[in-house]
Amino acid sequence: MEIPQELITALEVPALELTALQGVNGVGLGLREENQEFFDELAVRVYVDDATDVPELPSQIADLPVYVVEFPIEPLFTPDTSRHDPLMGGAQIEQAPMAAGTLGAVVLRNDDNTLAGLTCHHVSGDTGFRVFQPTAPPMPIGSTPDLTDSLGQVSAFDSPVTQTIPTPAGGRLWLGRQVDSAIVALDEAAQQGRTFSNEITDGFGPVAQTLAPALKMFVRKRGSQTGPTGGLIVGMAPAVWWRSGSPPVGHLYVMANQYEIFFNPVDCPDGIFSRGGDSGSVVQQAGTHNAVGLLWGGVPHGGRRAVMSDITIVEQRLNVTLAWAFS
Repeated sequence: MEIPQELITALEVPALELTALQGVNGVGLGLREENQEFFDELAVRVYVDDATDVPELPSQIADLPVYVVEFPIEPLFTPDTSRHDPLMGGAQIEQAPMAAGTLGAVVLRNDDNTLAGLTCHHVSGDTGFRVFQPTAPPMPIGSTPDLTDSLGQVSAFDSPVTQTIPTPAGGRLWLGRQVDSAIVALDEAAQQGRTFSNEITDGFGPVAQTLAPALKMFVRKRGSQTGPTGGLIVGMAPAVWWRSGSPPVGHLYVMANQYEIFFNPVDCPDGIFSRGGDSGSVVQQAGTHNAVGLLWGGVPHGGRRAVMSDITIVEQRLNVTLAWAFS
C-alpha cells in the first residue's frame, strides 16, 4: 500500500501535538484495525499506554478516521548469557550489567573498509562506551575491566540525542531523528582471537541487500531474547515518543517515520514478537535475505507489537553496508 508523501507531511505537526498528550506514545498512518483485525483501508493510528484511559482525540485527521491502538512503546533491553564465536547478527550484547540488547549484524564501514557491530544507541551508549558479548563483567570504580568478552568501543551513533534544533508542537520542543542506531568497533574482539561473520544466526544467513520497508510487508527477525519471530508491517508513524536518555528541560525525544510490526501467529508460537533485549535486531523481509529495518521499540515484558527504523536510513546515517563479503 503506497502512502502519499503529502499525507505524511500533513500529519507531522498534528502527530507531535497529539503525542504531547498524557498517555499517548505516538501517531502514525497504517491499516485500519478493530479488535486486532486489520482491514485494507488507510487510517490514523494513535498509540496509547492504556486503551481504557484515552485523552480526548479528534475523530478525523487529514480526512482519515482516527483509531486508538494500545501499545506502550519503550526501548527494548535486558540481559542474556549466550556467547557467539564467530560473532554474528542476533547475538546478545551488553554495554554494562543489566543494560543489554542485540547485535543486529556485523557491518562494513564505508570510510575505511573495517568491520563493526551494528545495534541501537540506547543499547550501546555513547561514543567511547565499551560493549561486551555476551555480558559485561563487574566494573567497580577504579578497577580495570576484564576485556575477554569485549568487542570494542562505540565509534559512532545517531539518535534523537544528536538532534540540536527542536520542532515546537503541542506546547513542547521535540528533538527527533529517524533512527536509534550505533556501531561498535571490533578491534578488542579481534585481539582476543574472535572471528566475525556476515551472517545472522538461527539460519537467517547473510544479508543479500537492504530495502526500504513498506506497509503490508511480512517480516522476520532474530532477537537475542525471543529468537526467530515474524510479523506484518501494519503502520508507519511520523512521530513516536522515544523514552530514552535525558532530554533538555522542556524538550522530548521523538522518532520520525517509524514502522509498526504486528505479530504473525504462525511465526510466533508463544504469541510474542519481541521483548526486552531484542533492540538492535535486524528485521528482514520474510522469505528473503533482504534487510528492511532495525528493531528498537516494543513491550519490554513481551508483546505482539514492535517498532523499527528503516534500515536504509540507518546505513546512510552511519555510513555502513550490511550486505558485504570479503574475497
